[in-house]
Amino acid sequence: MASQESNLKKVLGLGDVMSISIGQIIGAGVMALTGIAIGMTGSGVSLAFVISSIFTLFMVIPIAAMGSAIPTTGGLYRYTSRLLSPKVGFFWLTLFILAQLTLAMYAISFAEYVQGLVPNAPLKLIAFLLLTVFYIANLVGVHFAALVEKLMVLVLLLALIVFVVWGMPEVNYAVFNSGEMFTGGFGGFFMAVGLLSFATGGAQVIAELGGEMKNPGRDIPLTIITTTLGVGILYAFMATIAAGVLPIADVANKPLTDVAKTILPKPLFIFFMVGGAMFALATTLNATLSWVTKGIMIACEDGWLPKSLGKVNKKFGTPHWLLTLFYVIGVIPIVTGLSLGIISALGTGVFLLANMIPVFAATKLPKKHPELYQAAPFKLPPMVLNTVVYIGIALLFFQGYLLMSSLSMPIIIGTIVYILAAAAYVMIVGKKITHDPGHFGFGGHIDTIENPKENIGV
Repeated sequence: MASQESNLKKVLGLGDVMSISIGQIIGAGVMALTGIAIGMTGSGVSLAFVISSIFTLFMVIPIAAMGSAIPTTGGLYRYTSRLLSPKVGFFWLTLFILAQLTLAMYAISFAEYVQGLVPNAPLKLIAFLLLTVFYIANLVGVHFAALVEKLMVLVLLLALIVFVVWGMPEVNYAVFNSGEMFTGGFGGFFMAVGLLSFATGGAQVIAELGGEMKNPGRDIPLTIITTTLGVGILYAFMATIAAGVLPIADVANKPLTDVAKTILPKPLFIFFMVGGAMFALATTLNATLSWVTKGIMIACEDGWLPKSLGKVNKKFGTPHWLLTLFYVIGVIPIVTGLSLGIISALGTGVFLLANMIPVFAATKLPKKHPELYQAAPFKLPPMVLNTVVYIGIALLFFQGYLLMSSLSMPIIIGTIVYILAAAAYVMIVGKKITHDPGHFGFGGHIDTIENPKENIGV
């Protein structure tokens, strides 16, 4: 039977993946976390965003290096299963599936912003409808979903730029002094840096779409690095306004919307709430659905799950059963009324801790496939790459622990039970897995491809 991966359509250009990456990065984090970070470090929040973006690069550059050398569909799963081991790869994927509870988080948060403008709006219904709309958009094709994403990202960026343009003239730059920039000391400052990494991360998911890109070897590292830094700089400008317009005591631990209401005329404030806050969540939800199925689709091909589950619709070029699976995963917390705090802490915490595995896999690439690594458009000397990897792992552990430690004991025990069950499944089913660890994409093995710069895995 032909690989389902061959039914995917290579339609994504640089602009498409840039939009998906920006939409993935810009979420509720900047709206909700800026005020909390101000409470930790005062006006030092602007510098904290910049350093946070730099720290985030340590976590995503290893993915960029693998994506440039071996661009493929379901990159994080493939890199983990091929460079480490098949069992480690699927174990990572089971953690990844649990982390997708965050689909509900984006939809519920969007509905809460709607309620901020229309108090009587039905929260569950709005969240359900939003998730359904983007499920359908991704079902009819990644190109259509990318077009929707591009349009929403343009509105989102315009809304954030409006906030910056109207706010910068109102800033009192006198507050940016050593006394008010480190109100919590250096400990508080670096706690803020760690917290804000939740807002600056996300670009690495572009590696999941390598099989649908026109020029993935170039576009994956270029997109990951430029969008991480670019969004981080935009966040720093927004944080400067948040800390410099009103007294620090009035904005600490409060949402960004309070500052927006102060500096923007009412029509622009509404535009900021809709095009900024709501679209930030909508773009992240849509972007997630565009890439979230890819790793499991490849795992189905490998034999870990039924191959029929990973079937790709030939007309639209989308894995319709897997999209439906993740749609259901997102709907369940919405209809059951699971706490938004639990969803966000559990989903994001598991995702951060799990990502230590594919980041570590980057250390194996120069040793196992030196010819591909040397020919990649983007690469680092192996010693530098290893240093970046270990710093990235430490940062991922710190952030993941910070979130997971906030959960109640029953949730933690439930998570441990899930992990043990996943490990048992891997050990049992793994005995039957025979896929070639050198196989990174349909149409050949990596050691038979003469020009690794050309759409490997496509």
